[in-house]
Amino acid sequence: MASEKMNIKPSRSAFSAFFISARSSGVFSIVNFTSFIYIIVLGLTFKDLYSFMPDWVVVTQAIGVLVIVVNVFALKKTSNVPLAAAIMLFCMFAIHMANVTFAGGIDTVHYAWIFIFPILAGGTMGWRGQIFFWFISVLGTIYYYVWPEQMEVLPYEGDMAYTLVTRLMCLTIFSLIMLTYHFTLNEKMLSLRKALKLASFESDLFSGVFNSKAQSVLLIDEKGIIQRANQTTHITFGFKTGALIKQHIGALCLNGEHFFAPSNVDKPSREIQVQTQDHRIVWIEYSALSVLDENEQRHSLFTIEDISERKQYESELSHLAHYDHLTKMPNRLMIQEHLTALLKHHVDASFAVIFIDLDKFKDVNDMYGHEAGDAVLVEVGQRLEKSVREGDFIGRFGGDEFILLTEIDTSKDEIVSLVERVQKVILQPIYHQNKQHNIGSSVGIAQYPIDSKDANDLLRKADAAMYRTKTNQKGAFAFYNLDYDIDLQRKLRLNTELNFANDRHELSLVFQPIFDRNRKLTGAEALLRWNHGELGFISPEEFIPIAEDSGHILQIGDWVIDSACQTLRDWQDMGHTELSMSVNISYRQLAEHALVDATRRSLDKYGLTGDKLILELTERVFADDLTLVRENMRMLSEMGVRTAIDDFGIAYSSLSYLRSVNFDILKIDRSFVKDIVQDQEAKNLCLAIHSMAKSLSLQVTAEGIETEAHLKTLIDMNVDKFQGYYLAKPLTKADFHELLVSPQA
Repeated sequence: MASEKMNIKPSRSAFSAFFISARSSGVFSIVNFTSFIYIIVLGLTFKDLYSFMPDWVVVTQAIGVLVIVVNVFALKKTSNVPLAAAIMLFCMFAIHMANVTFAGGIDTVHYAWIFIFPILAGGTMGWRGQIFFWFISVLGTIYYYVWPEQMEVLPYEGDMAYTLVTRLMCLTIFSLIMLTYHFTLNEKMLSLRKALKLASFESDLFSGVFNSKAQSVLLIDEKGIIQRANQTTHITFGFKTGALIKQHIGALCLNGEHFFAPSNVDKPSREIQVQTQDHRIVWIEYSALSVLDENEQRHSLFTIEDISERKQYESELSHLAHYDHLTKMPNRLMIQEHLTALLKHHVDASFAVIFIDLDKFKDVNDMYGHEAGDAVLVEVGQRLEKSVREGDFIGRFGGDEFILLTEIDTSKDEIVSLVERVQKVILQPIYHQNKQHNIGSSVGIAQYPIDSKDANDLLRKADAAMYRTKTNQKGAFAFYNLDYDIDLQRKLRLNTELNFANDRHELSLVFQPIFDRNRKLTGAEALLRWNHGELGFISPEEFIPIAEDSGHILQIGDWVIDSACQTLRDWQDMGHTELSMSVNISYRQLAEHALVDATRRSLDKYGLTGDKLILELTERVFADDLTLVRENMRMLSEMGVRTAIDDFGIAYSSLSYLRSVNFDILKIDRSFVKDIVQDQEAKNLCLAIHSMAKSLSLQVTAEGIETEAHLKTLIDMNVDKFQGYYLAKPLTKADFHELLVSPQA
């Protein structure tokens, strides 16, 4: 039998419930034994009683004896001991009462049965059986008292006194035995019945657990033979129902005799991978305990759970945790784990941590969208995996950064050769949706154990070397140098100090005058400066990129707009209402809705009209959400604020962008102006920019005027406005005030 079913007790009749439900145990075998003794005694005395017994009494006794004999065979077939004992006892008592009542009086042998019957009744059916037999005895006594003529057939010639005395004596003995049983044995019987109910409950509980569909349950003997196995066990291990019973545990799965050996019993649960009968690979978790049967034979009870699905989920989660979802390469976590393992297992070896950062990747991402950027990253990842050696480890560290860990004992020359090969494959054009993307890479290298013996420190130093390379010469590579730490530490410090620069009043504005072709002052461009209390003057080229990357530029930008509007208000109060104020706006500011609100607040705060405020934007703004740029430009235009595109021609120059966004002013970058006198190509480029701007009805301003020749050449081109060191350097607010009150102004 493959499994056990719970035994559900059927509902009982009133008669059955009365006799059977109050039963106890321990004397069933005595009842059976006693019933055979009673039949033998009855047979020996029958010849003396038959002569004066009525026929119906003889028939009744014969039927009782037959029932007792038949019940023995019924007991063997049904194993219902309580019911069999109750039937036997009832038949014996019925025969005995008929014998005593209708065949003779109560003599010595009958006294013995009067003692035995209440004991058997109490042991078999409890107090209910005793009361029943006592009640029948009382009825027999009352019978002779009411119909004394019936005693005439008795051998002692109807002696009423003898009959009543002997019967009352029997009732007294019966009652004493009942009381003795009730007060002395009843408590023990109650405890025994509770124990039986508890055993029945635990049996039902085990049956429920054994037939669980969630777990496999196995019972194995000392020889490793499977005694019981539920349906789930057969399903889990690929067997037909019942096929495992009486088989050795080794047949359960490959190496089953090892996994389910007695040595694994009474130990913490284990997770193992097994091969089943139908050649499936299954993950299971199992535990086992030792149990004893009724014969003190030791067995092992195994509970097994199929955790294959959970293991699959864990594997998928582990893969997600260790691999980049885009490039399918090892991610930062796996890189760090692999690097830690290298340091642990190869203490005396050497290897390199190579930090690869893509150049111009932001240009692709910003100009063509994240879909194009993702395609580039995937292609670069595939190229890197193909270009590294078998023992190397390559992964995506994050964003457009990759980490290459070289194989053990790679020489410096081999490292250089590997890096050059990697950079060469990255330089090859990448095509996506009929567009060609050209990117490069800047690389930093840290060596173990020369530069560090710590995983995080090696990554940091490779990053520092890459950062220095990117700053000095994009597309190159560099080995870590101690000086790079100084640069990185300064960058981190500046990033921290920017949090407090405004509160410490370290930020200020200077104003570079802007002139027309007649050298008349028409306005100024507000330029941000930072004079740190300890580090001194910090160049905008150094701290503004840090502010943009960290997000500090949003708060600083609002302050610049407010301070510039305050200065413009001062100029107008001095009577210079024709002057305009130009303010540089970061692409990060325009990518937020807050720029328009900050501008409106400052104009309202100082009572200014928008036409005297010019916001200068770089072409970098085209790389972000063009819809948001247009929306912000529209709202600024509704306030009267003018906009200028600054440093035109050095980033994302595109006529389509200029046509899609309504700018007012175009500023020619100083890099084109510096060679305009002696370089005809530079001059032609400036002419082309000017012509394009005029075709779009844009005003043109030239930056970087450093000589008279620059100014004259640009005037001849009909450029509208000019600024540069030749005309005036950036001035503090006080110095600009002096310029305004001077006769030249």
